[in-house]
Amino acid sequence: MSGPSLEPVVRPPAAGTVYKGRSGQWAFLGHRISGVLVFLFLLLHIVDVSLVNIDAGLYDEVHELYGNVVLRLFEVGLLFALLFHALNGLRIVVVDLFPGAVRRERRLLAAVVFLTLAVGIPCSYVIMLPFLEGTVFG
Repeated sequence: MSGPSLEPVVRPPAAGTVYKGRSGQWAFLGHRISGVLVFLFLLLHIVDVSLVNIDAGLYDEVHELYGNVVLRLFEVGLLFALLFHALNGLRIVVVDLFPGAVRRERRLLAAVVFLTLAVGIPCSYVIMLPFLEGTVFG
């Protein structure tokens, strides 16, 4: 006696669901990656701030490291991740609340990228200014 087959049913993907590298899919990928990076920073930040309760001297030493050029570059990366994630989240809200916005999704993503760069580049300059001027402070 044979029962129902336990093998999975493989169906071809429906039209329009195959990854084609369109702007919405890149926005989705960027949103997920930036979200994970921001989450990892928050975990690091919790550990970092909790050091003040363990050893104030260690806390001070860790914060002196943040003046390092490599960690400043990580701060610049965090800045861009935060900006993109926040602005793309607003784009998602607009697309969800206004169904007609789906037709302008590519323009909305271009606006997100433009604003991310327009705000991120000057702020990155400020973050890296001590190294550009040769005056490093902690």
